[in-house]
Amino acid sequence: MTVLRIKDLVNRGPFGRTKLFTDIAAGRLIARKVGRSTIVHENDWRAYLEGTPRPAKA
Repeated sequence: MTVLRIKDLVNRGPFGRTKLFTDIAAGRLIARKVGRSTIVHENDWRAYLEGTPRPAKA
């Protein structure tokens, strides 16, 4: 199982730290604390990305 830190997710893009922590607080992204680190399982990250809305067609 692969786990990612918040800085890894920010480096992958397209979201910044503030957006990620806002979505964690709202329950849209599942994260866990290990000591001082916040981690996200790869499967939870993929589920989060799949749940984001698609842009409207112009």
